[in-house]
Amino acid sequence: MYKSLILTVDELWLKGKNRKSYYKKLQTNLSRIFSKYHHTSWKLKNNQQRLVAESEEEFSEELIHRLTSVAGLSSVTPMRACPLDLDYVCDLAVKELSQLSNIKTFKVQTKRALKQFPKNSDEINRYIATAILKNTELKVDVKNPDLMVDVKVMNEEIYLSWEKIPCIGGLPVGTSGHAITLLSGGIDSPVASYLMARRGVRQSFAFFYAYPYVGEEVKEKILELGKILSKFQDSFKLYVLPYGDIQNYIAKNCKEDYRTLFFRKYMMDTSAYLARRAKASALIMGDALSQVSSQTLQNMSVLDRSCPMLVMRPLIGMNKLDIITEAKKIDTFETSIIPHDDACSMFAPKHPVIKAEIKYFMEFCEEHDLSELIKECVNNAEVYQYDIQGNFEKK
Repeated sequence: MYKSLILTVDELWLKGKNRKSYYKKLQTNLSRIFSKYHHTSWKLKNNQQRLVAESEEEFSEELIHRLTSVAGLSSVTPMRACPLDLDYVCDLAVKELSQLSNIKTFKVQTKRALKQFPKNSDEINRYIATAILKNTELKVDVKNPDLMVDVKVMNEEIYLSWEKIPCIGGLPVGTSGHAITLLSGGIDSPVASYLMARRGVRQSFAFFYAYPYVGEEVKEKILELGKILSKFQDSFKLYVLPYGDIQNYIAKNCKEDYRTLFFRKYMMDTSAYLARRAKASALIMGDALSQVSSQTLQNMSVLDRSCPMLVMRPLIGMNKLDIITEAKKIDTFETSIIPHDDACSMFAPKHPVIKAEIKYFMEFCEEHDLSELIKECVNNAEVYQYDIQGNFEKK
């Protein structure tokens, strides 16, 4: 294993005068992970716009894997730190590459932050490649090598590596504000959460638990999804909101074909009420245009007109196969497809409205004040606190 890691940032280089604040937040997020996963001393420094982590003890595979889920990082490169001595670098490269199997070709690629180094990048490439050719059976292939030997000449040392591990990219979580994500237990909402985490949004989660119309198994499923999503931010709260009374009221008082739409409307209103308490600025939903009746263009327009808070829908233009691909990539798919009772389906009309009439919709909202039911729903929520490793406890 390795005692040095280069953590390459993603979009932070696009920032101007506020770049320091993004780096500071990313370093804070990373420090929490290192403190939890690496139990000996370590240091994290900014070296030529790259973050370098160093320790006297080797970093674990578990830590490196966890770093790949940190928003704001483009890649993690395990490195060997060497003195500013090319012969030392050559000896180490020959020793390490001789132990690799299934590798026949290589290419050396050098970048110099230290421009005063006595050899330029091309000269360094040739110097190291010559040593590898003389002392191993590997051949050079500059177009399609099996292995890229990466050399970075920094101000105080040379970093040598041949493995670059991709990360999720984006912006550090916490740099784009705080939002409430409506988590349904299906495939879509966890993917929406992941995409917004990549855009730097810190999230709390709301799950609408329609007890007694559904059983405990759906809540267990949601708690498991929260555990999986914890790898994309260091800690969060999950609110399990008792929604059965609100659903029952809606089902008894609105036109049957509007039930699903009003279920969604008051989920949004309840989430907005929760957001104000939690000091969040927006809602995140897993809607994809025209996927179901409540997600038609006209119905979403009606819903947003009555919602007191910004609603972000990162999946809006994605088709289902795209969403499934993302769900598999982030490891939520297998949990999302576990069957569970769905109260919305139990109350669902045979022919839900797909082009809501704004007049009837607004009249219903004016005639039926559900503010006390919403307040009671939030007051009676079960709150689960998750930590950086996905462990949770009921508050």
